[in-house]
Amino acid sequence: MIERIRTRITWVDLAAATVLVLLLVVYLYNLTGWRIYDDEGEYLYQVWRMTDGALPYRDFLTPQLPAFLFSGLTVMSLTGPSLWAMRFFAVLLAFGAATLLYTAARRRGAALTGLLAASLFLLHPDIFRETRIFRNEPLFLFLVTCGLVLATWPGQKRRRYRLIGSGFFFALATMSKLFGLLPAAGVGLWLIWQAWTDEKPLRKALRPSVYFGTALVVTLGLLVAFFVWLMPDFLDLVVGHHLDQGSSQTIWEIVTAKLSLYTFYFSLYPPFLTLAIASAALGLKQADWRRGLLWQIPTVLVFLFLSRQLGQRHFMYLLPSLVLLVGHLLAQAMSAQRQPVLRLTAALVVPAMVLTWLPQNLDRASWTDTDTVKLLQVIREQTTDDDVILADDIGLAFYARRPTTYSGAALSHGAITSGQITGELLISEMVRDNVQLVLIDESLLTGNHLVFLRDYPRFHRFLEQNFRYHGQIRRDFQEIAIWIRQPAKAWQTTDILAIDEAFEGDVRFGEVIGLEGYTIYSEHLAPGDSLGFTIFWEAAGATENYWSVFAHLVDAEGGLVAQHDKVPYDGLYPPTRWWAGQIVDDDFAIQLPTNLPAGTYYLELGLYDHLTGERLTVHDAAGQPLQESKVRLPHPIVVTAN
Repeated sequence: MIERIRTRITWVDLAAATVLVLLLVVYLYNLTGWRIYDDEGEYLYQVWRMTDGALPYRDFLTPQLPAFLFSGLTVMSLTGPSLWAMRFFAVLLAFGAATLLYTAARRRGAALTGLLAASLFLLHPDIFRETRIFRNEPLFLFLVTCGLVLATWPGQKRRRYRLIGSGFFFALATMSKLFGLLPAAGVGLWLIWQAWTDEKPLRKALRPSVYFGTALVVTLGLLVAFFVWLMPDFLDLVVGHHLDQGSSQTIWEIVTAKLSLYTFYFSLYPPFLTLAIASAALGLKQADWRRGLLWQIPTVLVFLFLSRQLGQRHFMYLLPSLVLLVGHLLAQAMSAQRQPVLRLTAALVVPAMVLTWLPQNLDRASWTDTDTVKLLQVIREQTTDDDVILADDIGLAFYARRPTTYSGAALSHGAITSGQITGELLISEMVRDNVQLVLIDESLLTGNHLVFLRDYPRFHRFLEQNFRYHGQIRRDFQEIAIWIRQPAKAWQTTDILAIDEAFEGDVRFGEVIGLEGYTIYSEHLAPGDSLGFTIFWEAAGATENYWSVFAHLVDAEGGLVAQHDKVPYDGLYPPTRWWAGQIVDDDFAIQLPTNLPAGTYYLELGLYDHLTGERLTVHDAAGQPLQESKVRLPHPIVVTAN
């Protein structure tokens, strides 16, 4: 018996085991060093809530599918709210998928293919990036790999059971990420193609497709029916979240964006993808087992019809197939007899890709976050365990063990820009749940979610009415503004725009911006004082340009003495996001020079392109352009001597 085992274990098996162990060390290095992953924080928070008995869709908002959430619940129930344990679970899923790829190739007598495929899979930057954190991709990839391996397993014996199992795993993959339907469609295309080219009677040739499709549809139908019964809003919250994103785009805009996405993705991995496509073509020509994999590639054409924003991680479902295709092509080349140049080339391609990918992975593994601790200290100092908070990065609520509101559990750029979550909705939840602290990422380059609210000015005014601004803490690339609830103060929810003086002249800045009025907070000032005022813009729609506003303080002759230039809401709410009928209030403060002579001064307003300096044309009521593209407010500013 021992001799039989020894003969089955080859040098490739030992090499595969060694590679997996070495890569596991790399994966586990500094596993919890970096905590600023927005999506992961959301998922950690939601699973943590589930360990306390909360149900998704009912007790907190989430667009995530239940197979992912409940698998996370199982792990966290066993380990507690441990970041390391949840990430280790994700890593194990990735290595489970890699082991399946090796096993599937070895079963076909292509152990070297399996070694190369498993290695390329774990070294691929997308895999390394997405499977060292707790999110749905690791579970999704593991289930997709299970389905793919079962569907393409060699031999006809018990094939019906493998196809039924494949359909089952693809149904579970779809219940962890809707894109699970794409690799399932790839398998379906392959089975239909087999039936078309098979010389058997059509009824018999279609049986594999029936086994696979029935298992997929029945399993998926039963799971969906159960969760709809348990939580009636399940489909609206999950499917609607994806369909609503970008739904206002035209077909041409959608197709153009997706064509750019294809080009971008190919530019990231040109040698790898070229080898995969070449291997698929050779598999078709040589009529070998790669034909079961090549049908995965055309499924990416579905992206052309999806309005939601997509990125490189959405191509990850292809990677189990692609690494097998590339691995087999390289293994064939390495084994080519009497072709030393081809063998040498293939032997060099692998280290070339490794040397390209490995530094990226090691760099990411070295990331360390030291700023989160400072934020958690503020949260814990300013709130109690039972206090509800609202955080742009919901992971902060998980790390601080603080609950958030129903919609606050699923803040995402897509949900906010599509209008699924609005400032008005958040305000109602904040009042209902008595929110005590709000954290907003105000970074102009990487602003997280809340600053993209369609009605952000309304939300901001609510904060000013009910919260005290505590300051801003830098968290690597984030700039977290902290708002603390003012104690013993009744909630103010009425949105009052205090326009002291309406602007009598009918002027238009460009095509869509008008001047509704203004409020000046001090009419008599001394040199060195700060002149505070609010401008109220009337929007007829969004602009195409990211216009800046200039507010000049001029003397009676028009000479400039002081100014304040900025994009509305200090860059957080530019005119590109205004909507028809909206009144946008914008606060300004001009610091007067200490040597400013006493006298009467005026405010002049305009908009300009901060890159070119070109001013936006201002038209009067008759449609005539105003000189110098600016408007003077009639209200005088009186400066008296000290």
